[in-house]
Amino acid sequence: MKILHTLHWVQFAGTEKVCVDICNEMSKDNEVFLLTQKKIKPYINDSVNLVEFDFEQNRYNPLFLYKTAQILKQISPDVIHCHNTKELEIMYNARLFMSKKIPIIATKHTLKAKKRYEKADLCVAILEDTKEILKENSIIIKNGMYEKKTNPMLKLDTFHIVSAARLDPVKGMQTIIKAVSLLDFDFKFSIFGQGEQRAELEKQISDLGLENKVSIVGFVDNLQDYLASCDIQIIASVFEPYGLTAIDGIYYSPLLISTKTGICAQILPDELIFKNTAESLADKLTEIYNNYNHFVDVFAKVKTRKDEYSIEKMVQKYMDAYRGLIK
Repeated sequence: MKILHTLHWVQFAGTEKVCVDICNEMSKDNEVFLLTQKKIKPYINDSVNLVEFDFEQNRYNPLFLYKTAQILKQISPDVIHCHNTKELEIMYNARLFMSKKIPIIATKHTLKAKKRYEKADLCVAILEDTKEILKENSIIIKNGMYEKKTNPMLKLDTFHIVSAARLDPVKGMQTIIKAVSLLDFDFKFSIFGQGEQRAELEKQISDLGLENKVSIVGFVDNLQDYLASCDIQIIASVFEPYGLTAIDGIYYSPLLISTKTGICAQILPDELIFKNTAESLADKLTEIYNNYNHFVDVFAKVKTRKDEYSIEKMVQKYMDAYRGLIK
């Protein structure tokens, strides 16, 4: 099958990772094209055909839409898969300049209601609550990801806490920093990620006198190695439409706790959920520190389901959806 994915590049975050993983996996058995910026090049396999494209153009400009239609005609895909509202509208409008109406499937990666998703021939939600804001014939395909090999790292002597996310207030890093300042046992807290909140978090760390205990590592390509060597991973998001780092946790971390949001609200038992306050998190961490093996055993039961979140299973569901559209 010839498949065209479209990606309005912002930064390499959740949506971009899902799109890249899908393209890489599908390209093993299909002819895959990816319409996006060249910044994506380091993340895609050579088997994925990159078509450089600027989605910042005016989506209503007839000349731009005509040129887009010419690109679509040249590629002549069996199906177009959009991962963003603007892409969807551009692809839909470009079809007006084509005699062949290529089917469009669109994945809704966020919970922001967008009426423009009605333009897709088929909408895909990543969770049940996302499906509620889409049209009636929409389906649910939960995100999956590759499980990478881990390279053992030296485990710290102190209780090692890890959290990985974009540095943004909605991800709750400020809550974790405040929570660890309330702990009365020794620990190290490593933050993985980058974003506009970094300076604010660094100031909070300094103000609380935690420079020797809390570090912002930044972005790393081998997050799995750090997760595998830590004692606990924390997701403290105020809100998550899905939360891919939870799947990282299932694959690699010995223990994961989270606020009740995204996929964690579905897969984690109440014992591994905390309220979104520093005090609640500090209490949960203290309870875990004093009963660590028990909580590891609780999470081990969640980890037995890891195959449900494989990239292969997710891609197979998308391929079935494509076939349903083209027949």
